[in-house]
Amino acid sequence: MPNVILLRAPVESPPDPYESTLRDSSFNPFSLPVLETSLTHLPELQSLISSGPQSKAFTGVIITSKRSCEAWNTATKNLIGSTSHDDDLLAKLNASLASWTSLPFYVVGKGTAAALQEFRGLCSDSNEKLTLDIRGQETGTGEQLAHFILEDITKDRSSNGLLYLTGDKNRDTVPKILSSEKAHDNKIALHALQVYETHGATDFEKNLDSLITQAMPITDSGRSDDIWWIVFFAPSSSLFAYPMLRKHFNFISLDSPINSSTSIPTAKVAAIGQVTSAYLEEKLKIRVDAIAAKPSPEALSAALASVAL
Repeated sequence: MPNVILLRAPVESPPDPYESTLRDSSFNPFSLPVLETSLTHLPELQSLISSGPQSKAFTGVIITSKRSCEAWNTATKNLIGSTSHDDDLLAKLNASLASWTSLPFYVVGKGTAAALQEFRGLCSDSNEKLTLDIRGQETGTGEQLAHFILEDITKDRSSNGLLYLTGDKNRDTVPKILSSEKAHDNKIALHALQVYETHGATDFEKNLDSLITQAMPITDSGRSDDIWWIVFFAPSSSLFAYPMLRKHFNFISLDSPINSSTSIPTAKVAAIGQVTSAYLEEKLKIRVDAIAAKPSPEALSAALASVAL
């Protein structure tokens, strides 16, 4: 049974969808958190939420990661906590939250859409039976989501202001597409706000060493005969994890042949999406064996299963 190291944090409430889907497909998965996240600019985000979308003429919100959802939900909870003692302030906040739920939330995948349901629950706690208008969850990438937004936005408004929640390492794909000539024709105005930043997990190397010790049997030849997949989810986590992964695995280089005489196994490499795949090949110069077309457990499982072992 091939082992699969998923370079991402598992979900807080098991079962983890990636792990369970891979197990069902006869893989042996391990989730290994690579990055730690800190929320940023929460006061500014809280001010935007409490003022309501009409304060900046927003007609939609773009959220392309679960971390951005976490920032949105945290800001909302902070506001509810700070106004709960004052009925008038709480009533104004509830009105603002209701206004936000009337806008479309553009998301890049099902995981992001699911993370937004906490916001709907926070709004429902105010005795408002509200639903969220979530769009784009089938797009899978920021580029495809941006094109989806261009087609979805109506031209009959005087302006289409979109609040775009970002991290510190977001690519410029979405802003470029949403500042194109077609976006200008659709009167799109993008307001980007960084709401989180990431850095390498301080305990990643220790956890990796522990995983390898437990999961990699040593044969008489001194090397494991098991098949190992390493799944890279994003360029930033790839850059951080790769040097430490090389202590335990060979990777097939695009520049030079592999040294098969070493005592460590050669890993197969999978990437989530074309952006991560391009980074691995162009920057890290390693061969990518499988690419998941979308950031979903099903797409990853299908990509791994399609590779002959």
